[in-house]
Amino acid sequence: MKNQIEQYLHNKIKLNKKILFSEFMNLCLYHPDYGYYTKKSTIFGKQGDFVTSPITSSMFGECISNEFINIIKSQKISSILELGGGDGSLAISILKHLKINKSLPTQYIILEISQNLIKYQQERIRKEFPNHYNIFKWVTNLEDIKIDGLIIANEFFDALPTERFRINNSKLETLYIESNNESLNYKWDEPLNNFTNELSKAKNNHNIDFPDKYVSELNLNYSKWINLIDKCMKSGVLFIIDYGYPSQEYFLQDRCDGTLVCVHKHKSNFDPLLHIGNQDISSFVNFSHLKNLSLNTSLIVSGFLSQSAFLINLNILDIYQSKDYSDDEILIESNKLKNILLPNTMGELFKVLVMQKNIDIELKSTREFNQMAKL
Repeated sequence: MKNQIEQYLHNKIKLNKKILFSEFMNLCLYHPDYGYYTKKSTIFGKQGDFVTSPITSSMFGECISNEFINIIKSQKISSILELGGGDGSLAISILKHLKINKSLPTQYIILEISQNLIKYQQERIRKEFPNHYNIFKWVTNLEDIKIDGLIIANEFFDALPTERFRINNSKLETLYIESNNESLNYKWDEPLNNFTNELSKAKNNHNIDFPDKYVSELNLNYSKWINLIDKCMKSGVLFIIDYGYPSQEYFLQDRCDGTLVCVHKHKSNFDPLLHIGNQDISSFVNFSHLKNLSLNTSLIVSGFLSQSAFLINLNILDIYQSKDYSDDEILIESNKLKNILLPNTMGELFKVLVMQKNIDIELKSTREFNQMAKL
């Protein structure tokens, strides 16, 4: 028996014969009534489908706070904007650290489209900060937002609906979803008109040849969001934190099945036609593509680092050593630290792209281990 989102998809596809994979992914995740992120009440944590760095350890948010403390030396900087608030853990850990250091922002804006998540975030934050709750503001788009401050996109770009492409007999094809005999199926067909030009940007001018049957992703939504961020940031710093690669690693010949991954109850699979509306769908981020798109904006790329290097620059080891842990807590917290730092966990898989605009200050986050040459 089809669930509501499946029935909606079948009806839509019957009208149009086929839809782009990105539209399918967008509806599965963000349909106002039936989408994974908009309808599901439990997404994050042990009872949900996956765990993020801010949930794993409060030290992640505390480190980010240290950069905000650094950049408020510029008189204009006063705000924080978080793209996708998750379960509220990042905002809570940031505000706690800033409160201790007497560096609270004038406003903390959370971009969130899910009313369920907004309600959950508001309840948690109101409980944690009853006297500072008025700092917070929730928005569903960035159209009228103008800030001087820090913008954080933690695991945001990986969830933007993407296109998939393949090489078939030396011909470039893109993926569509069609409906046949009441089942959803893949259909490969001609790409959009701008697809080849955008793919060149994603390759970052590297001589990358795809072998026959090669499958990968190209996200045409990157440009929209880089431009929106540029328009809303008057001055400040942007952190894009996500799992991904620079283009030469993203398009390795051995990575011939692409980077798309689905997660359902902490188990990964590679079939977006499973658990429709009840599983996360994402693709690894191409950081070189984001860098190239920023060249047409006022944003300046100033850093590309592993998450581990980023957090070490922001004094995570000092933060850990300053904690007054009980004997029972030490093992738990050290394991959390390892989960967000070590290469075989989140430390190397996750990368950080740092951009800045209209500020002239040395950033803590990029002071060492910067690998911009890899972009």
